[in-house]
Amino acid sequence: MESTYYSIDGKIVPEERAVVPVTDRGFLYGDGLFETLHAYGQKIFRFDTHLERMLNGARVLHFNPLPNTKQLKKWVLEAVAHAKFPEANVRLTVTRGSGPRGPSVKGPLQSRTIITVTKFDRPPEARFTEGVTAIVASFRRQESATTANLKTLNYIEQILAKREADEAGVDEAILLNNAGIVCEGSASNVALVREGILRVPDPQRVGALPGVAMLTAIEAAHAAKIPVSMTLLSPWDLHQSSEGFLSGSMRELTPLVSVGGRKLGDGKPGPVTKKILAGFRKIIEKECGPFRFPKK
Repeated sequence: MESTYYSIDGKIVPEERAVVPVTDRGFLYGDGLFETLHAYGQKIFRFDTHLERMLNGARVLHFNPLPNTKQLKKWVLEAVAHAKFPEANVRLTVTRGSGPRGPSVKGPLQSRTIITVTKFDRPPEARFTEGVTAIVASFRRQESATTANLKTLNYIEQILAKREADEAGVDEAILLNNAGIVCEGSASNVALVREGILRVPDPQRVGALPGVAMLTAIEAAHAAKIPVSMTLLSPWDLHQSSEGFLSGSMRELTPLVSVGGRKLGDGKPGPVTKKILAGFRKIIEKECGPFRFPKK
């Protein structure tokens, strides 16, 4: 059984034909956008929210024409149905397509869509019950960049940050922005808990991607009557908070128990994080049907 299926412009193709031309602007210039989607059975969690984020990004990048979200949705659902995985990592990539060399976007350009559906092997439940660790990356995010809040194909900063995390033997690297404020992880959003309040970096103020999973976590916090503050967080907050977690479409919500070798609180997932995680999973179960999380 294949572990990954591929779709190019709506057509399911074998791996050897899952290619794009060397003239594609996504390959040449990182001129494109992507979304990582979590499929629980045949249901994609918060699919419309992801598509709206991609469409907003295409507007900022002046895609002409804009991606047809109805068509994208159809193609993704067809690919997921074809794969028939119980759980899948779905990557939706849209590039500006092929065109003349150089930065100019003059001339007829037709966007290109690449979809991959990969079987997702759920990590051990210990990841959620014991937590994960992080470091602070050695370089800064450019919070004033036009693309700061977009999920573009230019991912070099995240790649370099994850390299530092891998070399340090931790799960994630947290990036600060040029002002020295906590921004986001290499592939996650970050939240901290101090004095019983969930404190989340405000994406528009810090230059972070507005994460779909983080918005879901905030929704779960509100349902549990946990106060939420969209704010600015400093490195000091990373070491003075009693709890924290990382969020992302595939990682869902994982407790953060140490940063740079220093424990958050007692170094174990805290009560606020546990409540939010439980609420987060309830939302997924409610929206995606029969999928069930491990109970231990």
